[in-house]
Amino acid sequence: MEPEAAMLSQLQLQLLALVSEFRLLRERERGAREELRDAGQRWEAAAEEHRREARELRAEVAARDDSIRRLEARIKCLENENELLEKNENNLKESMEVLLQSREAFIKHYEDSTCSMQWTIQMKDKQIAVISEKLNSHLVLFSSVEKEVAAMQQVLGDVHCLVGEKENVVADLKDKVQRISVLEKDFAMRLELHNMEIALQKFQDLFSSIGNEGMKSFSAISESPGIQDVNNEQLERIPGSQCGLANEHTSVSAVVKEATTQNVDHQLEIDPGSMQVQSPVHFKSGALPSPELVSANTETGDSLLEPKGDIDMGGLSPARPTDCLNLDPDTENQS
Repeated sequence: MEPEAAMLSQLQLQLLALVSEFRLLRERERGAREELRDAGQRWEAAAEEHRREARELRAEVAARDDSIRRLEARIKCLENENELLEKNENNLKESMEVLLQSREAFIKHYEDSTCSMQWTIQMKDKQIAVISEKLNSHLVLFSSVEKEVAAMQQVLGDVHCLVGEKENVVADLKDKVQRISVLEKDFAMRLELHNMEIALQKFQDLFSSIGNEGMKSFSAISESPGIQDVNNEQLERIPGSQCGLANEHTSVSAVVKEATTQNVDHQLEIDPGSMQVQSPVHFKSGALPSPELVSANTETGDSLLEPKGDIDMGGLSPARPTDCLNLDPDTENQS
């Protein structure tokens, strides 16, 4: 057992020595890697610095080339400017010579013109004196003309006043003529309304006479009871006959009123200037037939008796003028 334990201890010592060597080797390897990494970083930094310096040098070279080109262009411009300046100098010299010559000519011309101007000034002074005398005479004439104009304006003002007065008189006369025409139209309208009243009165008399005759015939016939029974049966058979008999007199009165109003409207449309009527003419209460007479007449017409003759109501048409209502008494009696 002892040799085995000695072997194990030796093996342990060897293993410990190997482990320590392995650790040392790993540390050396780590240090070498770090040195290599640092060296690579330094090399990359140096390469980047070299590239930056190369770019700066290229930029400096390009800037130098640009400056050289600019200087060459500037030199060319300066040469051209020098040529232009030389040409301008020559032109200025020539112009100076021309100006000197023109100065001498101007001096000579000025001397000649001063003499002529003095002579013309003297002539103008004489002309001004003559013109001043003429102006004074014209001013005197203008003052006299102004006085005449003032007098004429006063006369024209008086004439305008007279014309205004005449115009006022003419306007008053026109108003009076218009009033007279309106009064004439009103008078004509009143005459027409009076004629219409007379015609309505005649119609009333006609309706009253017809109603009296109907009442007499109806009273003679209604005494027999057989006829009354027949009339009652016929009235019961006819639908709405009682309502129609009750409303007959209102329909007749409405027809007459409508005819009169339509005739008045027709006359007003013919004479628009006669609209200024002071007050409308009201018809009398007895201008229309009484409801009793009209109802009696209609009852006799609905009964077995027939009417003796038809009444011509053409005169009440709204299309005909109001003059057609003026019936003669003779013709009315004959009807």
